[in-house]
Amino acid sequence: MNNLITIDIGNSNVDLGLFDNNKLIHSAKISTQDNKSEFEIATSIKQLLQITDKTAQNTKTIISSVVPNKTQIVSKASEILTNKKPLVLSHDNNLPIINKYNPPEDVGIDRLVDSIAAVKLYGKPNIILDIGTCLVFNAITKNNEYIGGSILPGLNMASESLANSTALLRPVELRIPENIIGNNTTESIQSGIILGYVELIKGVFNKYKKIVSKDHDIKLIITGGGGELIIPKLDFEYIYNEKLSFIGLKYIYDLLEK
Repeated sequence: MNNLITIDIGNSNVDLGLFDNNKLIHSAKISTQDNKSEFEIATSIKQLLQITDKTAQNTKTIISSVVPNKTQIVSKASEILTNKKPLVLSHDNNLPIINKYNPPEDVGIDRLVDSIAAVKLYGKPNIILDIGTCLVFNAITKNNEYIGGSILPGLNMASESLANSTALLRPVELRIPENIIGNNTTESIQSGIILGYVELIKGVFNKYKKIVSKDHDIKLIITGGGGELIIPKLDFEYIYNEKLSFIGLKYIYDLLEK
């Protein structure tokens, strides 16, 4: 049995996956903000992914992180659990994509992982949209070049910014509004954020298509936990894969550890 734990450390959550050979059998998440020790994190990973002591002996780990101060403690937790050092991805790894970012090391490793997974699953060229803490677009050319993208505040960040930066606007529960014209302040904020972002996504996608490739059909691949608020309002073709980062990490691990 070949088991692999995939760990994606994001700004809001640490996404955990457990593969049995090529099958993702468990996934879970813990808050990045939890101030747990490495032993507590190891226990959480073991419980959430239902890993037995016997399974842990035959399990390896790959980690990607955009939160440097969490990388070491999660790496140590993984080592405590499996008794093996994890593979922590960095820009020094020989990744199966041509990184055209300037400078290359500035691009978040999570963006490259998602892009690599999207190319493996859906081909190229393509555009990836990650709806998480931030809203992040990534563009891949027909030549497998990662050329960059766009970053803007995520849905919750936008909502919190309105409440924190104004005197009278309050936090609201984000849900899909029935009308684009809000009849009260709550509906107005929901409309502005949810439906406003829907139109933004359509506009950016259309602009990207003209730049990335005029000769090929381009797919929009959407991932991230905030997708359920946006996807129902999209009126064009897209692919939604919430497990993109898990698949990318598994694929990269297999390539690097051959």
